[in-house]
Amino acid sequence: MDTPPPLVERLRDHVRLAAACAFGAVAALYAVLSVKLTVVDMTDGVCDFGGCPRGLGPLVGWTLLAGSAAGGLWWSVVKGRAYGSGVGRSAAVAVALVALWPAWLGFSWLRGPHMDLFSYQAPLGRAAGKPLGSWAGDPAAGSVVRVRADGVTGYDGEGRHGWSLPAPAGGEVCVMSAQAPSGTGLLTMATAGSGCGNRLVAVDVASGKQRWTRELPKLVGKPSAGGSLAVAATADSVLAHDLATGAELWRSPLPPGATAVEVTVGPERVLLLARTDRGVELFALGARTGALAWRFPMPVGYEYPRIVSASPAAAVGDGRLLVFDEQGRVRAESREPYVPTTGGTEWLVADDVLFASVPEREEAEVLAAFSLKDGRHLWTRAFEHDWRVRALAADGRAGGRIAVVTEGAYTHLWHLDPRTGNPDGESTVLRGLRLGESFALHGRTFVNLDDDGRLPPLFDVAPTTGW
Repeated sequence: MDTPPPLVERLRDHVRLAAACAFGAVAALYAVLSVKLTVVDMTDGVCDFGGCPRGLGPLVGWTLLAGSAAGGLWWSVVKGRAYGSGVGRSAAVAVALVALWPAWLGFSWLRGPHMDLFSYQAPLGRAAGKPLGSWAGDPAAGSVVRVRADGVTGYDGEGRHGWSLPAPAGGEVCVMSAQAPSGTGLLTMATAGSGCGNRLVAVDVASGKQRWTRELPKLVGKPSAGGSLAVAATADSVLAHDLATGAELWRSPLPPGATAVEVTVGPERVLLLARTDRGVELFALGARTGALAWRFPMPVGYEYPRIVSASPAAAVGDGRLLVFDEQGRVRAESREPYVPTTGGTEWLVADDVLFASVPEREEAEVLAAFSLKDGRHLWTRAFEHDWRVRALAADGRAGGRIAVVTEGAYTHLWHLDPRTGNPDGESTVLRGLRLGESFALHGRTFVNLDDDGRLPPLFDVAPTTGW
């Protein structure tokens, strides 16, 4: 009759068996995840651009390491016939199952944060009007407003349809203000049989109600809302209304022969960009009276000038950021990097800083930040493996960080420190989202602005919990 092995030998056999099962389970899990990353998540040719799924290389390495360890341990178990008792085998299986949890946490760490679709609105179809833009509603509620040529729609914080404001019968919505301060956005509308547009409408973004309406023939460009003013340009003048009541506060005639191009209002002044017999000029009007404070001939390159901010006064001309003092003198101008004003340029102005996407080497884009107080170039941020900046937003829920959506082999969401451009942790991979060529970001809500009607007009994202 065989003598049972000593207790220490039996425990050693059980440990070897449990370790072999644990390493085998981890190797199997990582092998499956590696196949999933390469076959499902990775499109053809992605790695050719340096954009292999994040964590794939270390994951494959850990798969080989765990597989080698499992193979060596199983060879030792089989050679020594250290199969153990039924209790030992059951314990080994339990240990293997437990080992899967830290292995999964390790995979999640290697992969980094991911987000995917949480909820969405059904596509509206080709019959829907052309999207014009969006406004953010109450930050606490997370509501969003989407503006189309055939009307305006408000969505609550959970992405559900809240209210609708249709365009006039036989008419359309022409343009919208870039901002909606104090919860009021501005629309230029065309009525039946009129050009686009002849009506200025102030909309409460929380309820969709019209605060006031003014008939203003020959409106030009986008209206602007800022502070307590609603400002719009017509063919012959610049008009300011009280943003809350719609009462006309002042009317400033354009210089003879001038044609308005763009108008922007701030707490201290109104800036008007206009074509005159001298070329393209920037006019500064007092916010209280509309009186002309100064005018400045803008440099014009192969891209048209553009206003950046009214307060502080800043504009871009010939690829350079120009910052003006109270008398209209150029306080500072940027030299490098070049600041584009046309094409798919993404701009964001927040806390007296201009954030602009800047082409680099004609194949990638970087994000550059400029002070609007003194014109200094603050920082430039390149995004590894990503060659396009798709959207910029000020994310108040992320502690004042700047939210940036970039696109390369994959689409990433970054949160940057506005003072330094440094990322707040790893970027988040946005998975499987049907983003259009043009879209806006409000917190975790994406607003598609493509005009084909085949994409969800609005959807939310949430952290990925599965693989």
